[in-house]
Amino acid sequence: MTIRKLCAASGCDDLAVPGAALCPDHGAERIERNRARRAKIKTADEIRRRAKLYASPAWKTARAAFLETHPLCADCAGLGLVTPATEVDHIARHEGDRARFWDRSNWQALCKSCHSRKTAREVLGRP
Repeated sequence: MTIRKLCAASGCDDLAVPGAALCPDHGAERIERNRARRAKIKTADEIRRRAKLYASPAWKTARAAFLETHPLCADCAGLGLVTPATEVDHIARHEGDRARFWDRSNWQALCKSCHSRKTAREVLGRP
């Protein structure tokens, strides 16, 4: 006899599928979310091409100059917090487009925590 457990999804009171952690509805949602995430995964060549933009001396110089003129995290400032910015974020994803990559009006200064949270939302589709 298999012991049935409650679905591991927050707030769900349905029973999980035997041997799984989620009910049929949430299991199907997870499968679809994983399928969509895998579709977003870039080819190795595209990843290398984008990494070269961030490794270039021109980016390192522009990044340092931007952080010097924008020393505080924009997200934290919106909450009334004073946190040093350590990273330059592209507000709208550039997707490898060099014009969008270098468009300074699309840059914002963020702390490591805020930048990681924003990137996770974009890449993983999480709130």
